[in-house]
Amino acid sequence: MRWLKDSALDFIFLIVIASTLFYPSNSSFIIIWIYTALLLVSKIIALFMPSLQKRASKTQTPNWVYHCIYALSFGAFIYIQKWYLAVAWALIWVISIILLKKQSNTTKS
Repeated sequence: MRWLKDSALDFIFLIVIASTLFYPSNSSFIIIWIYTALLLVSKIIALFMPSLQKRASKTQTPNWVYHCIYALSFGAFIYIQKWYLAVAWALIWVISIILLKKQSNTTKS
């Protein structure tokens, strides 16, 4: 269950995102934008820096957990019609899939 500790921040932000479905506020959207930007930048940097890929792959969290978090976040933003956030989370999800494929290719060879 160590993976719960590894992904605690992601679950916290998923709860923040879900709360905006019922209680939208400017402050929560600012927090979400900052987190989204940091996550997107870190994923883009990880594409070009293998050392970050190795560090990120040391987590105990199963990949399906992140895919569920990204899918739920993407769906929430589509539902509340926050298109820019939805596109950003779709990019995060796609880059994560690319990084996962890169990681599995390096472990095979």
